[in-house]
Amino acid sequence: MKQREAERQIAKRPKALTAEQRAALRKQLEDTKYCEFITSEEPWRDVIKTADRAMVMDVLDYLCQTCRIKSWGASWDVTGRYMDRNDSLEWHDAVLVRRYDLQPPCNRGKDVANVDTLLVLQTFDIKDDTGIFSWERHRIQLSGCYLGQPKLFTRHATGSPSCDKDKGPDEHSRLLEEMISQECESRGRPKALCYEDILLMVVRHPKTDEDALTMSIKFVHHKGADNKPKPTIFFFTPTRRLIFCFISVIVSLAVHDSAFAASKFTSARAVFQARNRGPIKCTPLRWKEEWLKRPVFRRHDDSKLHDDMERQSLDAGEENAIEPKAWRRGAANTANVLFYQCVGSASDAVRDQMMRHGPKWATFNSAYINEKVGFHLQNAFLDEPTEDGLLAMLSHIGVMRDPRASKDMVPDEVWELIPPDQQVAALKAERAKLKGGQYRIKLIAAKEAQRKKAIRQAYREDYFHNRPTWDIDTDGQEEDEYVKPAIDLHIPERAQLAQILCNQPKNLSSGELLELRIQAAELMVVLCGKRETMKRKRIQRRAQANIAVEESFGPDPFPLPLDRKQCPCCIGNETLSHGERTFKYSRPAVMYDHFDRKHGQQLGGCRGKALEFKHLNHFKNHVETVHGVKLRA
Repeated sequence: MKQREAERQIAKRPKALTAEQRAALRKQLEDTKYCEFITSEEPWRDVIKTADRAMVMDVLDYLCQTCRIKSWGASWDVTGRYMDRNDSLEWHDAVLVRRYDLQPPCNRGKDVANVDTLLVLQTFDIKDDTGIFSWERHRIQLSGCYLGQPKLFTRHATGSPSCDKDKGPDEHSRLLEEMISQECESRGRPKALCYEDILLMVVRHPKTDEDALTMSIKFVHHKGADNKPKPTIFFFTPTRRLIFCFISVIVSLAVHDSAFAASKFTSARAVFQARNRGPIKCTPLRWKEEWLKRPVFRRHDDSKLHDDMERQSLDAGEENAIEPKAWRRGAANTANVLFYQCVGSASDAVRDQMMRHGPKWATFNSAYINEKVGFHLQNAFLDEPTEDGLLAMLSHIGVMRDPRASKDMVPDEVWELIPPDQQVAALKAERAKLKGGQYRIKLIAAKEAQRKKAIRQAYREDYFHNRPTWDIDTDGQEEDEYVKPAIDLHIPERAQLAQILCNQPKNLSSGELLELRIQAAELMVVLCGKRETMKRKRIQRRAQANIAVEESFGPDPFPLPLDRKQCPCCIGNETLSHGERTFKYSRPAVMYDHFDRKHGQQLGGCRGKALEFKHLNHFKNHVETVHGVKLRA
């Protein structure tokens, strides 16, 4: 059998070249550059291949002047051949680096996150974040990303909340369904975490003999998976701190999707109360056949996740934005330390398997190792007790966090003192003179947005640089004591979930912890079907004016006749909160504009009656005759 395998390997190899072919290949490679391997007819390629020393220097100066280049780590191989080292020292290092203030690569360093930073962002995400996601399921998924999830799916997949089960998929959902089907035909499944990668199990503990819900996830898709797959299976168990319990997140999403094959698993309580029967030690919870290749996370893409994490980390008071790779570095360094202490010589093998690194490349030592040494060398050398907890806090990001800071923290009086931008003023004057079109409006808006972003960043840098000096000089006499903000959320399910996760009591028994876990998962299931809109700030101001609103989880009784200033579509949308559904606009004309802008192209049924409308006028006639609201003709 080994001989046949060797013969097959030999058959796959290309035929060896003769001596004449070797000589011809060497002659061909003497003057061949990279650009000559590219078969293209663009004229600019010929210009690049024949560029001399002066032209290359001029091109580099032009790129540094017009493009957003901040690092001098770009390669000199821009012409298809390596440039002379003297030219690099003479022009690039001596002139361009100083003229455009180019920074060396990795100048900022590598941020490494730990569990304290994770707790801060998880708490801020569920309790204090005022940012708006179109569907609250986004917030549950973002919490899952903080717990170390891989790349999320970039499309709205089948079964997303945007698809009404009664009406069937709309045109947008149908197109996305076709895109997913095409990807499944080419790959066999989407390149994302699907239900078939997750295995929920009820396992009997070998010591306590109690049944517990556990989970295994098989990570298949990663960088280079198409060329050399490295599937890795991770195991998850219920955590004592519910805000970190990733099993609850998966169970809530699966219950909301109705993905369980067992008909009795229609609630999170039924899933968590599942038990082994008879002598069985492990009972797997199977998925429905049609849900196996559907992604669990279906709403975020990479850029959206990066932007949301940047905004939330800055609003939470971090000095610098936290990137997704900070969590990967933190997990790698934790595994490196813990496995070294527990397993010894197996540390590198287990760590490289977890990170999917090739052992011979030493990727961890070059890209992921924490540049801040977390070992108390001083006290170890002096034979004194080591401060491991203190060193663990100082060697990770989050030490400089200030809860009083946010992403947009520039006071109004500072904005009033800033003079107007001359470039924006010139563009506005030119637009008014020439009556420019949509292009100039977008250009002006982009310029203003860039200027405001630069002002916010400069104010934050100045605040974090001078704030310690201000605190020392004032000694806290001129400032009021910082008061931790209370839970003030207009979606009742999210408010109760924040109360459970952020204010979890300590020393709970196993039964009490299970009951609290079930309550949190049930609230997550309800929260998956909720959405928030831009009216939330106005609703919060109304709530602060002692306008009490009765909220409940069941169907709310709404009167059949509506107010002329209430939207007939929003009041029947059960995914909105009570305050947003009963919101009254300032006058009917404003409600008409909202209806034409948001609901004019979408027809739905009536919540009170099982009606399907044929066209828009049919719906308007029903709203006027039954609900007493006359819409704009």
